[in-house]
Amino acid sequence: MRFLCLPGAYGSADKFQVQLSPVLKELTEDGSATFYFTQGPCKAVPPPGFEDYFGAEPHYRFIEPDKIDNSWAKPDSDDESEEDEDVLTRIRDFPQCETAEDTMRELMRAEGLASAHHSVNQAIKYLVDIMNKHGPFDGIIGYSEGATVAATLLLYEQRRVERQGPGASSMFKYAIFFAGWPPLDPTTHALVLSDESEEKIEIRTLHIVGSMDPYIDGSMALFNVCEPDTAYLFDHGKGHMLPRDRETIKELGDIIRTAIADIDEEMGL
Repeated sequence: MRFLCLPGAYGSADKFQVQLSPVLKELTEDGSATFYFTQGPCKAVPPPGFEDYFGAEPHYRFIEPDKIDNSWAKPDSDDESEEDEDVLTRIRDFPQCETAEDTMRELMRAEGLASAHHSVNQAIKYLVDIMNKHGPFDGIIGYSEGATVAATLLLYEQRRVERQGPGASSMFKYAIFFAGWPPLDPTTHALVLSDESEEKIEIRTLHIVGSMDPYIDGSMALFNVCEPDTAYLFDHGKGHMLPRDRETIKELGDIIRTAIADIDEEMGL
């Protein structure tokens, strides 16, 4: 199986390949999978206090706040509006609500939050171009922001197949999400939540979460918008990170190999 791999915010293709190296070793040594790494199209600067956490430049994102032109406002004018807030700055005080969906709604409340319509559209077009130039791919892997974008791309693909009708098929058969958040609607760019929408990610999915992750509600909200009969939840018991210990990697490798075999059988391969 050939995977398209999407890193988290402020990551890069090279850094994600290092982060994911234990999984790569586990699945490439026996020929189970190959991997193609890309990165977000938007160059980014980590927020203050996180410069060392994300390592050396360059840093990239798939989604960034829309830029608003306030040049019309006079410097001393009361009409000059404050810059809207990037959602990633809100995670410093990540809300804790009764349900995962309530948590995400509170995080994404519209008041003061910058829109990201341009970069969401750009990210989808950018990845479709990669699919056309460097595909085909059988599966997709996303970490953190990369998981959100991967899930958004899967909804985009499902809707394309529905529009094109009989004979059309999605490139992706399997998705692996590490510490993700739910997808954005490819058209409206609103967050897709299971208690507001009946739309599901239909392909087989693996959700790798950490019970100590302060943002785990995002991961569970993503899990909840995937087809429950084929969504597999794996808790490595740590935080917002990619697991690297040998025992966990072996267990994940076995889960992924079983899923690949099941997909091949369903496709008659």
